[in-house]
Amino acid sequence: MAIWALILFLMGVLAFIFNLVHIFEWFIPIWAIILMVVSLGMLTRISRKEKEAEKEKLVERIQELENLLKKGEIEKKA
Repeated sequence: MAIWALILFLMGVLAFIFNLVHIFEWFIPIWAIILMVVSLGMLTRISRKEKEAEKEKLVERIQELENLLKKGEIEKKA
């Protein structure tokens, strides 16, 4: 993910330099769309990874509680 963030940053710097120097002016709107698509991809990947991490934590917690039940460490409360 750090590599994608670095790529996105470098693309932004290049777009800024191109805008200052007035070269590739025709390409700046396309560049903006590319930056938006890459950043959207990064955001969706981060979101998906966060959801996967939540599921993994829940599975670990369930296994921990099942092990405690098997050992009889958790008393049933009536």
